[in-house]
Amino acid sequence: MTEDAAAPAPVHGTISGVEVVTIPLAHYAELLDCQRRLAVASIPAARYTADPRSRVERDPEVATFLAECLGVRLLKDTHAQCLRRFGADRTPGKSTIQRYWTRLGR
Repeated sequence: MTEDAAAPAPVHGTISGVEVVTIPLAHYAELLDCQRRLAVASIPAARYTADPRSRVERDPEVATFLAECLGVRLLKDTHAQCLRRFGADRTPGKSTIQRYWTRLGR
């Protein structure tokens, strides 16, 4: 905050037993802006970065199953078996399975 000789001094007091202070509106706005900037600067960057692993790699049980199916089953059969075994919530799409298999084959 900037010091302004012409600005009125804060007034201290109590309202219903709560200590309060009144300050000029411009000072209050400046305090709010400082608080906002501090909050933004304090947000960890990790919150905004994506997990570098694929959906498959974040689920080791599914990843193991898909790796075991590589070269043994067709993609559509693997996807169908994965749906039966792990359910729709944990089963990746066919294109995701194909990308995972491609990475494993490298």
